[in-house]
Amino acid sequence: MHHATTIDKVVNCATMPPVQGRRFAATLGELTGGRVGLTCGSVGVLKGAITIAIRYSAGRQQFGPPDSAEVSVLDYQSTQLKLLPILATAYCMHFAKDHLVSLYCDMKRTKDALLVEEVHALSAGLKAYVTAYTQDALSVCREACGGHGYAAINRLGQLRSDHDIFQTFEGDNTVLLQQVTGTLLKGYRAKFKGAPISSTVNYLKQYIGGALPHNPLVTHETDVRHLRDPTFLRGALRYRVARLLFTLQLRLRNQRARVGDFYAWNSCLSHILALANAHVESVALNAFQTAVEGCVDPDCRRALKALSDLFALRCIESDMLFRNDEFVAPAKAKAIQKLIVSLCSELRGAALPLVSAFGVPDHILRAPIGLGTHSGVDIYKEYLAAVGFDV
Repeated sequence: MHHATTIDKVVNCATMPPVQGRRFAATLGELTGGRVGLTCGSVGVLKGAITIAIRYSAGRQQFGPPDSAEVSVLDYQSTQLKLLPILATAYCMHFAKDHLVSLYCDMKRTKDALLVEEVHALSAGLKAYVTAYTQDALSVCREACGGHGYAAINRLGQLRSDHDIFQTFEGDNTVLLQQVTGTLLKGYRAKFKGAPISSTVNYLKQYIGGALPHNPLVTHETDVRHLRDPTFLRGALRYRVARLLFTLQLRLRNQRARVGDFYAWNSCLSHILALANAHVESVALNAFQTAVEGCVDPDCRRALKALSDLFALRCIESDMLFRNDEFVAPAKAKAIQKLIVSLCSELRGAALPLVSAFGVPDHILRAPIGLGTHSGVDIYKEYLAAVGFDV
């Protein structure tokens, strides 16, 4: 409290700073700290859950070709498509979280009002996105471990129960996402207040840059080098943000004239939430690609690049906007689906080192099935010992 106020001996409270805008910025700054902390905590839970699931799936063997050894569960394409996109998202959110923490430290140091607003919006969006994603991913990881994942000793159920409150703690996720969109609309209107529609269209063209297909050849391009081009992937997610922002402000303007601000906002709420999530994914991908570019180890960079591409391609595949806007033609959509399967297969071989790189110690993980063969222990022996059997 003393960060924003002073209290004298006779209990007279003086608010500092006296300027209203700076007082509001100070209030937002204190709320932001909690959301930054929750984002970091949720990313940690996501890392732990995917570490347990991948280590167990890599060590658990089930079925196989006739007269041959059984194969690891992680070798099945269905398991790869479940878990490896989660691994890619965990890495993406790790670098997005680092970006947020860096901005937050700059904000606390400079107390710049514009930076306070930016960090407030990004912390709200990342907190909402990461906590919602982690909660869903915990269920997927639990199911990928079969009955062992349900056992209390392996902690996935406990992690899911303990993490559930994160979705409403320090602000309900649905409300926080609306704050993100409100900030985007505020910046949009500030830049174009009083400008004709043509200026808005020109801005959108500049904003999405090379993301907007200039001819059908780009829309139908299926070459893997193109699909894995960082410029294409980054531009695609930025195009989605620009498109959603432009269409949302048009819808709100039309609705306000008929039903007023409140009902206009409510009638566009699904659009509003989609825009906020799209913005978070775009910012996160940019942070991930920046980290990939800064990686000097060739093998590490190759693996991170594959994870980055997988994250972006899943974002494109899962959003019908790209198809509805003819940004991605049917043949290109099919090529993206095939590439996602290929990337998951490629990452299978690096999955264990990638989760080990998170550096979650076994005494923190505390899940017998999550120890895996990486530590040279018998996971089933550890399992039985953990539940009280003499082994």
